[in-house]
Amino acid sequence: MPNATEKNRNLDVWWGLLLGLAALLCNVIFFADPPMQQAIPWLSLLLGIVALLFLGRGIKRAFGKAPVHQVKILTSIGAASSLLLVSLVFITFFHARSVPAAAAAPRVGQRALDFTLADSNGQPVSFRQLFAPADHDPQGPAPKAVLLIFYRGYW
Repeated sequence: MPNATEKNRNLDVWWGLLLGLAALLCNVIFFADPPMQQAIPWLSLLLGIVALLFLGRGIKRAFGKAPVHQVKILTSIGAASSLLLVSLVFITFFHARSVPAAAAAPRVGQRALDFTLADSNGQPVSFRQLFAPADHDPQGPAPKAVLLIFYRGYW
């Protein structure tokens, strides 16, 4: 029989929380373009499943023992946090597969189609105009690239 003064620890829930956080961070690392990028979502899913196993074991252990209310409260808080993280991982994993591929989207370095939009002063500017030499120096070099930034604008 354990000593009554011995601290009752349930590390399984906290391991579940750490593994859930690691699974969520795998999704962030995915966008850093590391080597073997295709394996990262599967690693995230695996970490999420292992986190759920630790959570189940920790919850069973906390609520199956003699009533220690502090342990049950901390276990519940840790389990709820972990379940939130793991559910975000699962939602991200499964919904990312439903996003259609953008096969027709322009690639980096590919020339965009010609278009005309208003500049900040309301004057029309075409894409072709942006590659022309400057008006004040027609003999000068033309720009080699244009950076397009799309934003929502004012609503």
